[in-house]
Amino acid sequence: MSLAILPHKIPPGPPLPKGGVGERNTLAKGGGHRRSLLSRGGVCRRALFTWSLSHKITHFIKCVGHKGLHFIKGVSQKSPPFLKGDLGGFLAFSITRLIPEFVTLLIVVILTTSCTKPETSKKIDYTDCLACHKGIERISAHHEQECAACHIRPEERLNKGLADHKSIVRNPSDPAHVDAFCLPCHEKEIKQVKSSLHSTMAGIINQTRYLWGAQKRAFPGIYGLGGPFKVLPEPEPLVYPETPRTLVDDFLRRRCLRCHIHTKGPEGRGLYRATGCAACHVIYENDGLYHGDDEAIDKSVKGYPGRHAFTRLIPNTQCLHCHNQNHVGADYEGLFEHDYTSTYRSPLVEGKPVPMIYGLDYHHLAKDIHAEKGFLCIDCHQKKDVMGDGRAYSYQMEVPKRSCADCHGGPDNPMPDPSVTAIVRGAVNPPGEKGEFLFVSKDRGQKHPLPLFSKNSTGHDISAHTRVRCSACHAQWSYQDYGLSIIREDVIRGYKWHYSTAQGDPFLQEVLEEHIDNPEKVYPVSMDWVSGESKPGIWSAGWRFRRWEFMPLGVDHENRYAILRPFYQYLMTYVDRLGNVPLDSAVPTRVNGDRGWAFMPYVPHTVSPFGRSCDACHQNRMAAGLGMKNPTMDTGLTIPSPPAVKTMRLLNQEERKKLMEPSSKWRKERLRALAGD
Repeated sequence: MSLAILPHKIPPGPPLPKGGVGERNTLAKGGGHRRSLLSRGGVCRRALFTWSLSHKITHFIKCVGHKGLHFIKGVSQKSPPFLKGDLGGFLAFSITRLIPEFVTLLIVVILTTSCTKPETSKKIDYTDCLACHKGIERISAHHEQECAACHIRPEERLNKGLADHKSIVRNPSDPAHVDAFCLPCHEKEIKQVKSSLHSTMAGIINQTRYLWGAQKRAFPGIYGLGGPFKVLPEPEPLVYPETPRTLVDDFLRRRCLRCHIHTKGPEGRGLYRATGCAACHVIYENDGLYHGDDEAIDKSVKGYPGRHAFTRLIPNTQCLHCHNQNHVGADYEGLFEHDYTSTYRSPLVEGKPVPMIYGLDYHHLAKDIHAEKGFLCIDCHQKKDVMGDGRAYSYQMEVPKRSCADCHGGPDNPMPDPSVTAIVRGAVNPPGEKGEFLFVSKDRGQKHPLPLFSKNSTGHDISAHTRVRCSACHAQWSYQDYGLSIIREDVIRGYKWHYSTAQGDPFLQEVLEEHIDNPEKVYPVSMDWVSGESKPGIWSAGWRFRRWEFMPLGVDHENRYAILRPFYQYLMTYVDRLGNVPLDSAVPTRVNGDRGWAFMPYVPHTVSPFGRSCDACHQNRMAAGLGMKNPTMDTGLTIPSPPAVKTMRLLNQEERKKLMEPSSKWRKERLRALAGD
């Protein structure tokens, strides 16, 4: 049995560490959270109480000893005045002074004997895990090893015992430990994960650095957090930021890269998770509480997995610990993030306050049809596109995945791909007739009828549509977030944050709320999610406006028409410690001098069984990439900028003309569709 990543409790005995109860630890490297000593099981309350009483006893003994010495001196040298002729008076006086001390001693003895076990000379062996962790779940049926095989470093297993708990590795799958513990059995999987986008984050790193002018290309990727890529540079502390380029690495480290498998990120409701393999395979509940049977775990303390167990059956809630806010995955469940300012949020639902999840409030829009039917993310997203296939990819759409046509068929082949083992023939039709296809979900083997592509459906019989991604017609809505204003502040005045402390980041929200009523200047610090260190300054953000109904079209890396989203349109401000503002809503520029904004093709996970109407694309300015009519400073942001990857592009003039000025053939087809033929 393995103890996986459950925190521990130290048995009574050790002295209270310097700083005492309630003193906040500094921001632990790699953890990114402030922890009190008691909240993580570092010192148990019984040990604390025993420590306090021991000091009272010591004080009492010193006091009594001092009085006894004073009495002896008085008798041997010169009797005190009250002793002359009245020994009874002296005794009464002495007893009166000493009775409270003896009573205190008696109480101390009673309390200590009732609250603590008798002292023993036997040393605690911390390799005997099950002596404390009684009732703990078996990690999995495939991990029959002793606890030490996964939680004690190989070089320390040779010792007969451990004198303290510090040598216990809480999460052996953390990237810092995975080679020592998991690699001997899972060498192939670990090598693949290290090169996967979940580990390298190469897409967001290289695209952002390219758009901010810090490198000449976004693809192929240059920098990352792992794999064959160069290590993301540390910001140069002696360089005064006068251009966005000099701040891009700090921005990535402190604002963007909190969701990678090397860090636990800012913990909060819906955001609790582990690192490494356990980030996916050890399930955390949204409340961050332990719900298992281990007697050593405090079920009221947050930050624990739901149970001590590995699983391959990953629920959608586990994916949402990272794939939240307005990123693909949240849309699958119909979630659209509210604005950060409290004016545009909904703190009450049916008259009752609703706790924020994933760091903010959410609109609840239409779910993807697959989510409505009960499909798991892992029903479509297989091991090779989540954990990697050994290749190092530079952006998300480059990763090979299961397509719509693999299950539903398409223009070239209306039948499912036979290599999809989850698809079976159903015995639902009379004998002799063609059987219906069923998709068998990983969720308890539920079977779902599988509708197939039909060329008779409206739009499916148009040859030009063979280059159109299914989601370009079948997406019900998409993320369209315009004008991302970001500000790095090395000094803040709290008053201006009264309505904008919720930034989708519980850690940052805590920092802002701490200083919100402070009339004085404050020099805040925030977490570098790559190094695990706290650094001066904070990054905050706000959107110009956010929509879900617009769906501009572009061309992806496979030369197919896909929906675009602004990703992102940065307007960058910097305030130094003296209050100087060298950058004020500055627009980053690429190395070639072009504006550092981009619209990127993507696949909205908001699929409906019915496609949108013809005029959702044809004769539609937004779809053609012309933006809204009569653009203002804000609505002008709806005009797309070229993608960051050169194999992608915006629509050209000819393609826009075809959309805005459709042929007579198109008009006939549309009338036929409206008539229901």
